[in-house]
Formats: sequence, C-alpha cells, structure tokens
Amino acid sequence: MSNRDRIFKAYLDDQRQSLQAPLASVLAFTEALLELATVSQTGGLKADVNKIATAAATMAEMLATISGLSKDSQTELSRLRHDLRNAIGLIDGYSDMLLEDCDDEEACEYIRQILHQSRLFQGRLEQFTLGDDDKSASDPIAAIFKSFKRGIIRDDREHMAASILVVDDNDSTRDLLAHQLQRQNFMVIEAASGERCLEIMRSAEPDLVLLDLVMPDMNGYEVLQVIRNDEALRRIPVVVVSGMQDEEGAVRCIDAGASDYLLKPVNGTLLRARIGASLEAKRWRDREREYLAELEKSQRFIRKIFGRYLSDEIVQRLLDDNDGLQLGGELRQVTILMADIRGFSALSQQLGPEQCVKLLNNYFGAMTEVIQRFRGTVDEFVGDGILVIFGAPLSDQDDCDRALACAVAMQLAIQDVNKLNRADNLPEITMGIGLNTGDVVAGNVGSELRSKYGVVGHNVNLTGRIESCTVGGQILASPATVAAASVQVLSGDKVTVSLKGMGDAVALTEILGVGMPYDLVLSPPLDDWQLSKNKMCLQLTLMAGKQTASKQYAVDVEARSGDRLRIRSAEPLPMLVDVSIDGFVVACYAKVTAQSAGTEFEYVLTLTSTSSDLQSALQSAFDE
Repeated sequence: MSNRDRIFKAYLDDQRQSLQAPLASVLAFTEALLELATVSQTGGLKADVNKIATAAATMAEMLATISGLSKDSQTELSRLRHDLRNAIGLIDGYSDMLLEDCDDEEACEYIRQILHQSRLFQGRLEQFTLGDDDKSASDPIAAIFKSFKRGIIRDDREHMAASILVVDDNDSTRDLLAHQLQRQNFMVIEAASGERCLEIMRSAEPDLVLLDLVMPDMNGYEVLQVIRNDEALRRIPVVVVSGMQDEEGAVRCIDAGASDYLLKPVNGTLLRARIGASLEAKRWRDREREYLAELEKSQRFIRKIFGRYLSDEIVQRLLDDNDGLQLGGELRQVTILMADIRGFSALSQQLGPEQCVKLLNNYFGAMTEVIQRFRGTVDEFVGDGILVIFGAPLSDQDDCDRALACAVAMQLAIQDVNKLNRADNLPEITMGIGLNTGDVVAGNVGSELRSKYGVVGHNVNLTGRIESCTVGGQILASPATVAAASVQVLSGDKVTVSLKGMGDAVALTEILGVGMPYDLVLSPPLDDWQLSKNKMCLQLTLMAGKQTASKQYAVDVEARSGDRLRIRSAEPLPMLVDVSIDGFVVACYAKVTAQSAGTEFEYVLTLTSTSSDLQSALQSAFDE
C-alpha cells in the first residue's frame, strides 16, 4: 500500500470515528430516557424514543461502509449522505415531537442533548468529502439534474381539501413526515414509489405533494417530468424533500415545476412554514382560477343573452373589442326598422292567453332568426312590435342595405310563421314594416338601477309613424333610407303623407325587393278585381290614434280584390289614414292606401283587421 493510500485510509477512519461519536451520544441519551418513569410508562413517548434509538443504530451501521470508499466513490458517498440524512431526519423529527409532548424537565434536557448531537453530526457530515469538489462531473445522481429540461410551465387545480401526499421509499422517513403532518391537522396519503405517487395523484388529487428525489423505480425528477406533461397533475404543487445538498439541483427542481425544495433532515417548524406558504399560494391561485371561471361563465351568459338579439359575429366583436360598446350615449347614423302585426288587438281578443303567447313566439322566433342573419340589433319587443337597429352598437357601410334586405326577408318569412300557426290551430297574421335612416343618440337608457342599450331621438319616432302607415305585407321607407341605399331597390307606389308631429309631409316609398347580393323580391298583390253587381254603401269614420273622430264619409263600394276594396267617395279622403267601416254585420277597420290614377275621389281601402265572419260577409255581399 502506498503512502498516499495509507493517508487516505487514515482520513476515512478519522471521519468515521468523528461521525460515530455524536451517534454514540444519541444512543446513550436514549438509554437514559428509557430509564425515566415518565418515558417508560408512557406508550407514545417510549415508542418515539425507541424510533430514535433505532435510527441512530442504523446510522452507525451505515458508517461502517466509509472504510471501503475510494477517491472515485463520489456516487457511493452521495448515496450515503442521502441515507444518513433520511435517518438523522427521523432523530430530529421524533425529538421535536417529544419536546412538545413531554412535560418532564429532566427528560426534555436529554432530548435537547440528542438534538445538539444531531446538529453536530450533520455539520460533520457536510464537511466530509473525498477531496473532489466537482461532484456533478462524476455523480450520476447529480447528473440527473442536467438531463432535465428547463422552463416548465405550472398551473393549479381547484382547491378541494388540505390533503398532502408523502412520497418516499424509506418507510421510517415516510412515517415521520406523516406523523408530523397529522399533528398539524393535515390529511396524509403515503406512497413508497414514483409510480404509486402518480397513481394516487390521478385518483385522490391531493393539495400538495412532498416528493423524495432518490427512489429505486422512478426518481423524483422523472416524476416531475410526468407531472409537467400532464394537464391535470401539473396543477398540484410539489415540494421536493431531498437528502442531496446540491444548490444546482435545487434550482433545477424549482425550474422544473417544484414549488419548494427542502433538505433532509427537515425541521418540523420549517416544514410547517413551507407547507403553509405553498398552500396559501395555492389558495390564491385557486381564487384566481375561480375568478377566471366566473368571468368565463359571465361571458357565456352574455353570449347566450346577446345571442338572442345580435348575430354571432356582432357578439364576438363586442366581447373582443373593449371599445365596441361605448355606453353613455353617442350620436350615430343608423337605419331603424320597426315591424308590427296588423290587427293584433282584435286577434288578441279572439285568442286565449296561452294561444296569444304561442302566436307571438312563432312570430318572434322566425323574425329574430332573420334579423340575426342580416346582423341587426333587436332593441326591444313591444307587445307585437319589433324595433331593430342597423348601425348600433356596431356600424358598417352597408347598414342601410342590410336593413332593406332584412325587411323584405321578414315579409317573406311570414309564410313560415303562418304555416306554424296553421299547425297550432292559430289564425294567420300579416305584418307591416317601416324603415327610416338618420341620426340618433345610442347608449344606455334608464337609471343606475336599471338600464338598457337603445336609441332615442326624432328619427326613432319618425320610424314609428312610418310603420303606422303600412298595411299587412307592406314595407314603407323614408326618403333618407332610399337615398342611403347602395343596393338596387325595387320600389312600388310612392305616397306623400302628413304624419302626426312630424311637420312637413313625408314622401314614402313602398319597397318590393332588393337586388344583388341579396336578390329578394316580394310577390306582387293579385290584381283580380271583382266588380260589385249591386250598389253597396258604407260609412267611413276617420280614426284619431286608437279612437274614432267625428268626421265621417259616405262611400260606395265598386270592386273587391282579397282584403282590398275600391271605393268612390263624395269628397276627398286623406291618404294612409285609418278608418272604421260601418255597414257590415261585423266591426271592420281599414286604411286608405291608394288613390286611383286619373279618377277623382276614387280610392283603395285595405282591411287592417279581418276575420272569417267578415270574409264571409264580404263574399256574400259580392255574390248577391
């Protein structure tokens, strides 16, 4: 044996004896404790002291392997340190618990001496090297750190309960940690291997994992890698508890997704503090996730509610664009569409409440679908009326064109509504639509307690007046709407009418269709007039709003075509005025919708409320 070898062997013997000395003291103090009646007669205290003695004896056996080390035994020394730290952790852990549970001062002094010898042992263990500081170059355990990828993204799962999974292949270390945690009122789950750890994490979903690094089947770094790649597992915080005092390894563990890194032996107070900090951070992350979940829930609710009124495209733009919906009122140019069922008041008197609601639902359902298709905003449903805006809250260059096309499509869709009504044994309906384009104030209307998005202004009122001039199946548009349209418009009759509260007379245009890209055309009314064979005299009374006025007109009926009557009056009649008709066996209402060209005082009345009794009376009168 060379002098260098003899010197190295002597160094190892000296280190072994230096480490054995505090262990011998620990064993001596445990024997003294077991002789005390306070300890020997208390089952729990005696069991903990015996565990300390067992751990010290096990460590003394481990130290015997030091004599067989060589200068190249970096791996063996690293594993020895790891195993000794596990064992010394048992001594510290059970000693701390004994100090908490024992009231005998003499016994507590022995325990404090044990802790002092434990710290002395740990200090000497950390100073013990083989003369090569570059451990990572030859230690395959430390090399695991280098093979692990950096930059791992972490997440959290929803907090359920304070449960902790302890993962360690050393039964004694695992039992100690479990004991310490249970004393802190945590629910503890144990796993003896990396594979079992992953199984329990998937099934039990603990709040936190205490993970050992050096395990036989699957080391802690490999477990971290699996957790990192699993969306469900990566939300669970992991605290690494290791006997490897390696700063680079600790940094890489944190970088790999571990929440913290604790070195064995773990002080009970430090363990409590680190776990508390990790769980508190997790609670804040859970609150953040709950808040984000509520935001997502609110967004789904907004999408669902606004989806009843707006197209999917507009809803998405409102959610994506912070400036897409400016509340508080702003001046906008919009095209307003107002639709209303003709003669609904009379219909509602004939139907029961359930039937009335069913009829409205058939109508609103079909109309809303059409409105969304043309990206209109349903401002509100008022009774049987619909107010639709094109140009608010979002505006486009084709707002007016889409409004015109939507109006024609809505009139065409009435056929589908009536098909549903017939299937539900409900009466068929007709609808009038008014269109107008102009400036309005768009924004929140109401109070701080309750408000809604809407439009107000003169042009809204004007649209309502225009709609009141329509009959079933008709669309009337203001001059501003016709002028703003860039799409080709198929127009019918034009009529100039004085509208209540609107000042000068307004020239209204009947819309029969729109050109490409919409290509929608209404079917023209049948022009098959049936001449009256006998003289039929009727009395017309002008309507002022919903009430009759005093002015009456005597007229003669000359011909009939469906719901239209061609009449001759002794004096001029105002255009688009509503009238009540006396002379039939049932009540009847109509509107003056046209004046025959080149014929003085000859007009067309269009019935605005009709019934099977009225149709029968008309048919009988003309048949006679």
